[in-house]
Amino acid sequence: MSREYVVALKESLDKKLKVLEEIYRISKLQTDVINAQQMDYEAFDRLVDDKDICLEKLEKLDEGFELVYTRVSDELKTNKSAYSDLILAMQETITKITDKSTAISALEERNRQGLSNVFNKERKELSDGKRSVNVAMNYYKNMTGLSVESSQYMDWKK
Repeated sequence: MSREYVVALKESLDKKLKVLEEIYRISKLQTDVINAQQMDYEAFDRLVDDKDICLEKLEKLDEGFELVYTRVSDELKTNKSAYSDLILAMQETITKITDKSTAISALEERNRQGLSNVFNKERKELSDGKRSVNVAMNYYKNMTGLSVESSQYMDWKK
């Protein structure tokens, strides 16, 4: 009975690795969207939604792993030799999971920085646009005489 639980732990780790690979793939796609000439916000939002689904899967896998591990942890500790092949396989998978998690973290940080740059660029463009509208409006007012003081306020006695 315990061997089935240990196999379930291994399978859970394998599933977690596959979900992390999917998250990495989505993050790479986000990088492409961010680095595009014109950022497609709808595509980026869809990718964020896809990543949320993967994160929910990860959370469920972690919860399931914890439940199963609490059932077999004593057996694994007392009878390591009987499960040495599975323990070794799980350790290798955990190493891969750690490496993939590190790669995802680095990619996410680059994406965050790239997204910040995109937002700063667009904020600057909006600011420049407002400034040019104000300049054009002031020019229009000056040319049409809207900003000229009314003669009733002028002192004509001088």
